[in-house]
Amino acid sequence: MTQYIKAAKVSDFAHRNFKCIRFLTKTIAVIKDKDSFYAIEADCKHQNANLLSRGMSSHIVTCPRHGWRYNMKTGECLTHDWASLRKHPLKIEDETIFIGTKPCE
Repeated sequence: MTQYIKAAKVSDFAHRNFKCIRFLTKTIAVIKDKDSFYAIEADCKHQNANLLSRGMSSHIVTCPRHGWRYNMKTGECLTHDWASLRKHPLKIEDETIFIGTKPCE
């Protein structure tokens, strides 16, 4: 059974398209894409730099440390095939966004 933690409110996204939270040693981003939301790892697989520390203007982001590129919508690393980001389950209840503590299979 998946355990969930509170990550944000839907209203947090009135003027922004993502919010990062720390869970244990990981940074997980909740991203608003049009009228839906998803949760995905936000640390580079190379040296754990926060991929969204400089913001996000498109789904493609570049790691601020060494330039690895990721598609934040799919999790695909465009620099190395083996370095994909994992998505987390997400649910919304009464305008509160919860994310699963374990990545999707």
